Amino acid sequence: MNDEAELITTGEALERVAERLLKTDAVAVDTEFFWERTFYPVLGLVQLAADGGCWLIDTVRLQDLRALGPVLADPAITKVLHDAPQDLGILARATGALPRTVFDTRLAAGFVGLGSTSSLQALLRQVLGIELAKAETRSDWLRRPLSASQLNYAADDVLHLLALRDALFSRCTDDTVRGWLAEELARLDDPALYGDRDPRRMFLRVKGGARLGARQLAVLRELADWRELEARGRDWPRAHVLPDDLLVALALRAPLERRALSDIEGWPRNIPVEVADKVLSAIAKGLACPESECPAASDDPDVATKRALRPKSDRLLAHLAAVCAPHQVDPALAASRAEADAYVLGLANGDVSGHPLAQGWRKTLAKDFTL
Repeated sequence: MNDEAELITTGEALERVAERLLKTDAVAVDTEFFWERTFYPVLGLVQLAADGGCWLIDTVRLQDLRALGPVLADPAITKVLHDAPQDLGILARATGALPRTVFDTRLAAGFVGLGSTSSLQALLRQVLGIELAKAETRSDWLRRPLSASQLNYAADDVLHLLALRDALFSRCTDDTVRGWLAEELARLDDPALYGDRDPRRMFLRVKGGARLGARQLAVLRELADWRELEARGRDWPRAHVLPDDLLVALALRAPLERRALSDIEGWPRNIPVEVADKVLSAIAKGLACPESECPAASDDPDVATKRALRPKSDRLLAHLAAVCAPHQVDPALAASRAEADAYVLGLANGDVSGHPLAQGWRKTLAKDFTL
């Protein structure tokens, strides 16, 4: 293993590391995890580096990570990560603490002309001239013992992060852009980023749901809500509860009796009676939803208007790119295609309140745009 890294396998050792980190002003953080057969990712390693030290926390042998909570939550300690939200969400769940004061090197790269989708490997090569070996990208991080190659790979992902943070920040010489970067990084303190998604909105993520009518969407909303809570409770992937195509078929057919469920293509023949009853209950709830509370169908006027306004959202994206260029800011950070569509639709309807392009540094970029 890398001579600079120490493998941590006991609670006492973890507490010692946490005490040391609480005395630093910045810590590099990364995780390795496995995520195929569970609802939540299963941690294999947590990598930390600070003040000349590097620690690899073996989260298979050591599953209680609460000692790291105060470090994660301390606003005086900058947590430096690359593409931070997923790692921080996993750590927030594992430690019971919400992260504060985060520096995301992927985001920062987008404010200094390097692109906001750059990999850590690409950034280290471009900025520091360091080439990382990526041979262990698809490793099984839950299998023990870990090889020397795996441990070296894991350590490399944090050993250079603090230097990368400093180098990226030094490239950001424009005070205006520094302010924009600080504003964007401050958004990573939002607790909503690290909690579970709202189960009432999960129907919007069901593949194939966009073709349903309003009443069918009301049924799908109840089914997706039930599935989300069931998957969390069992720690199963959503598809292991019921797959998307089956949810859509149930919303379309809306069976109300157990025997009618068996007529639905793909319905599991050995599903427990109590689960079938919960599905039927969700369907009945969706069918009983008042018309005024049903989700908007895909053929509602807003969607048609949005299609008609697509040339204007194209023009908005071009405007943002032109305004970002002199500042070397990646325009993808300002707005996605969907966000541009929604902003233009809001302008057409006379209300953009709450839209990202009507707030903060993004408002500065979009303020001169008109339909």
